[in-house]
Amino acid sequence: MSARMSTLRLRLVIAFMLVSVPAMLASTYVAARLISGAFEQNVAQWLGETSRFFRLEVMDATQEAQRVATVIGQRLERTNHSDLTAPRAIEHEFQLLNSVGYDLIAIYDENRTVLFSSRSFTPDAPLPTRSGEGIFKVRANETHLIMAGAVQEIHVKGQAAYVLVGSWLDESYLGGIRVVTSLDVRLFADFGDELVPVLQTHPERTAPIPQAVRAQLASGEEDEIFDGQADAGRYRAVYAGFRGIDGKLAAIGFIGLSRDAGFFEQLSRRSLFFGIFAFGCLISVLVGILMSDLLVRPLRALTRGVRAIASGDFGHRVPAGSGGHELNQLAAGFNGMAEQLGKLQELEGELRRRDRLSALGQAATVIAHEVRNPLGIIKTSTEVVRNRAKLAGSEDRMLGYVIDEVRRIETLVRDFLDFAQPKAPVTTELPMRAIIDRVAAVAAPELSRRKVAIAVADDSGGATILGDPDQLHQACLNLVLNAIDAMPEGGAIHASVTATENCVSLTIRDEGPGVAPEIREQIFNPFFTTKAKGTGLGLAKVQTVAESHGGSASCTSEPGRGASFTLTLPRPDSGARA
Repeated sequence: MSARMSTLRLRLVIAFMLVSVPAMLASTYVAARLISGAFEQNVAQWLGETSRFFRLEVMDATQEAQRVATVIGQRLERTNHSDLTAPRAIEHEFQLLNSVGYDLIAIYDENRTVLFSSRSFTPDAPLPTRSGEGIFKVRANETHLIMAGAVQEIHVKGQAAYVLVGSWLDESYLGGIRVVTSLDVRLFADFGDELVPVLQTHPERTAPIPQAVRAQLASGEEDEIFDGQADAGRYRAVYAGFRGIDGKLAAIGFIGLSRDAGFFEQLSRRSLFFGIFAFGCLISVLVGILMSDLLVRPLRALTRGVRAIASGDFGHRVPAGSGGHELNQLAAGFNGMAEQLGKLQELEGELRRRDRLSALGQAATVIAHEVRNPLGIIKTSTEVVRNRAKLAGSEDRMLGYVIDEVRRIETLVRDFLDFAQPKAPVTTELPMRAIIDRVAAVAAPELSRRKVAIAVADDSGGATILGDPDQLHQACLNLVLNAIDAMPEGGAIHASVTATENCVSLTIRDEGPGVAPEIREQIFNPFFTTKAKGTGLGLAKVQTVAESHGGSASCTSEPGRGASFTLTLPRPDSGARA
């Protein structure tokens, strides 16, 4: 069989190659041209978007400077301080603005005489005598700088003055871009006789701006120019022009993507052609190899499913969707059969449990009837002897022990009878909160004696159930008593009432050691107990009461973090809502 499968796979591979190679040659040539052209176009578009983002960042800086200048101007006008050479009233604001990145704050008059400046500077062009925002070219400390700033006109005692606020566009402005090694951002200030670099993410790669690009941007015909062979072919780049507040070219930005940055940037059209062709051939070979697996995979899945069902795993499902219409129908039928078998297995388990409980109930009823009469005689006779005879202290205590043990046996027999022959619930509509409130009131002395507090949280909105108040009280009391026993050193019991559209739930959570995972599935079984003197009927009775009301009882627990027991019952109108 293996040799036949190998031969089939080889034939499929050869057939795929003969069919696909001629068409692949033509499609590879077209694909290489389209991919190469599309890549160049996408790079140009991406660089253009990056350039516009850079320009927007500068524009945002100028707009922010305009808002700051307006605020300072309004403050100066309100103070009405005529000596603008020493504006002490807003000296604190100047210091704060310097600390958050505003490098220059100045005040000058109509004659462009600087009255106040946070630092010494010399403008490259006459300072404007009107409000506005843009890029300024200045010299400071023998250095050419450009600044994203704004001017705000103010009037103090009838005299016009101007507030200038700005931030340098220097190495620290976009320092985070340095981590993108393939992207080179440069900014050159146009000082007429030369272009001075003021911002460079990678200074070691700098190169001058071509004069043709500078002239074209200065003419105002275009704001962006794409060059696929910038810096002698080392970059694909976009040149962007930045204009000053006077409308003239103030700076030129260079946004470049290095051709040495990645694999695709280095590929030529010929390399791309051979790469796509080799990749296509590899795909053809893989398709031929995998085709045989695709043909037999659904059958293998069905085989595994049959083996799983035979071993008793009725939760196993066969995936559909990969073997054609007929195999999909077969898989759907198989899954439906497995689901029905699983339901039958659950029903069989439930019937067996009910049969065991029924047999146990019958046996308990017979034993209880046979035991109760002798117990009554023993109790009555012992009490008569104790009351009439003059007994010594030790003998009287011994008879007291006998009476106590007889009473305990009577209680145990009564519990057996109640569990074996449960009464049908006499239902009435009542809120679930009323049940836990009644239990908390009845158990208050025991809670106080055992140093246990109980807290009730009701998030049900007053939702009601149809239930037997006495039976539900007993079930809830069993849960509270179990929670008390789980905390011998004291603690807290957290009771919560919640409601959904169809049911209401009461959860009793303690702070004890929790329920071990290995016994969690057995705690609701009759006569299963971990207590030295327990009968194992408390939680079994809780589950019986829940089932007789059409609900359920469940337990969740994390070792060392307590246990939560939840009693869930249907709402009176859940059938109508469903």
